[in-house]
Amino acid sequence: MLFNSDNIEAIQLKSLLRITRAISRVRDLHSLITLLASETSKVLDVERSTVFLYSRKTDELWSYVAEGEMEEIRFNASHGIAGSVFRSQKTLILHDVAKDDRFNKTIDKTTGFITRNMITAPIINPSGDCIGVFQVINKWDDNFTDNDAEFLEIVSSETAVTIDNVRLLESRGRMFDGLIKALTVSIEARDPLTAGHSFDVTFLSGKIAEYMDIDSDTSEAIYYAALLHDYGKIAVPDSILKKPGTLSEDETLILRKHVQHTRIILSSIEFEGKLEKVPLFASQHHERVDGKGYPDGLKGNEISIGGRIIAVADVFEALTAKRHYREPYTMKKTLNLLISGIDTQFDREAVLSLRDYFIDIGKIKPEEVPVE
Repeated sequence: MLFNSDNIEAIQLKSLLRITRAISRVRDLHSLITLLASETSKVLDVERSTVFLYSRKTDELWSYVAEGEMEEIRFNASHGIAGSVFRSQKTLILHDVAKDDRFNKTIDKTTGFITRNMITAPIINPSGDCIGVFQVINKWDDNFTDNDAEFLEIVSSETAVTIDNVRLLESRGRMFDGLIKALTVSIEARDPLTAGHSFDVTFLSGKIAEYMDIDSDTSEAIYYAALLHDYGKIAVPDSILKKPGTLSEDETLILRKHVQHTRIILSSIEFEGKLEKVPLFASQHHERVDGKGYPDGLKGNEISIGGRIIAVADVFEALTAKRHYREPYTMKKTLNLLISGIDTQFDREAVLSLRDYFIDIGKIKPEEVPVE
């Protein structure tokens, strides 16, 4: 595919617009860089594009995205044309690669590809650090221009900003996840007997959501809500939380208030976007579909999908685990209790999804947990 000089600038502008729109929508780094490589190949009319990123740990350049390559390419960051551009941080146009002593013929011999010409541009982030190189190979008309190099430099700059932004988001995501899990551990540390409850409820909630085909954004909100669903128990005295016998009426009222405490505490955290319903989901796991639950006595679909799912996972985990006041129930007994509570205490689809999960993994047989 060849482009003439009359339309090349318009084509490049449209390509950059597509790239910019994609960057605003997509948060998966590999998908974004693959798009950048694909658009660049089309606009510059080349056979393939490769984005090499730098590994500080090994002092290597490695092919993060390599069109047409099945295997990852790795080499020392001081070797080859890519290594030269990485070290110099200057764009290089080569019309006849075979005549350049820096050309690493090993890669072509290994892959069976024949490299004729190329442009290699450094990928320099806003801090001024070179984090890789962007390479376009084999222009079909054998005539790379300074305009081509300028376009590649623009795309390389977008690539650098994209990588920095996505890595920052990923870092913040890991930090957020770590903080949430630290909060979960802090509340569970109060009672060694129930330690692990929130993590088990989170796992089961995830399986129920998966079997119910819940969308990924809602599932992520359910994940964090399940981790934090009992955080309000931080306000419940140990004398109640760890009491081995039956709670008095007043003690029961105090324990039930942990749901309101959960809602208040989590509402003070700025859960944004897809996670904005975390406080709502977490605070509704003691509601019942017949309206006899707490704290708000909600019925049926008035209860959020997250609240309905966590309620089932919470009761299952609690009944199958040892507590101060009783021994654990068997899986069969617990699932049958959940099934008997369908459409009164529990959401039907959530219970049946949990049942189906345990049947699928061979933990129980269908005839042991029949559904009328």
